[in-house]
Amino acid sequence: MHHRFFSIIVPAYNEGKLIGKTLDHLTTLNYPRERFEIIVVENRSTDDTLSVAKKYESENCHIYQSAKGVSRARNFGISKCAARMEWGILLDADTTLKKNILNEINAYLETHPRAGFGTTSVFLDDETLRGRFWSHYINVTDRLIKIMHRIHIVRRDLLYKIAYDEELVSGEDLKYSRDLARHGKYFFMDSDQVITSARRFLKKGYLAIFFINMKSALPKGILKRADWETIR
Repeated sequence: MHHRFFSIIVPAYNEGKLIGKTLDHLTTLNYPRERFEIIVVENRSTDDTLSVAKKYESENCHIYQSAKGVSRARNFGISKCAARMEWGILLDADTTLKKNILNEINAYLETHPRAGFGTTSVFLDDETLRGRFWSHYINVTDRLIKIMHRIHIVRRDLLYKIAYDEELVSGEDLKYSRDLARHGKYFFMDSDQVITSARRFLKKGYLAIFFINMKSALPKGILKRADWETIR
């Protein structure tokens, strides 16, 4: 089987507490090291995110800085991908990948040659009943309305064709998914390899986060003025 080259892009803002854990997982993935790279884009943090990330810098783990804003960081990271990149994986800094994820994605793409962009099942690190319910809700709704949130997997040609909207501070994931859908086929891959932090839910409450997420479907003019609360 052909081992596709993956570029994993991680925007990081004030993630000093979690970026080490994320990179511990990424740097020990069970996949040929010469067939993937990690690109961390620190975007003007006020904590020690940059210094922590720098500890992991290596031949296939690159650390950059960009202007503030997750969309700017993602677009900047894409511009730094290796020339041999075949698929990009945009990953939230508080989301960890288990060892076999790239093998699973590679095998899925081998059997789904028309896939253009998509995501995987994602599970919160909250094992309570409400945490498990919300994980189920996230995965069902992402699959149903064909969107990406915590992990974005995008084919090379689409990655360079469609950029993240840098005017948005919230709802950019939804808009990016919709923009990509005009040019490529969406996929949703079942997996147990992607775990994301429940910190927003635990601090704000699950019901509050539900209504905050509903706002992401509002018109762009409103989302441009919306303020996304950073919770660390």
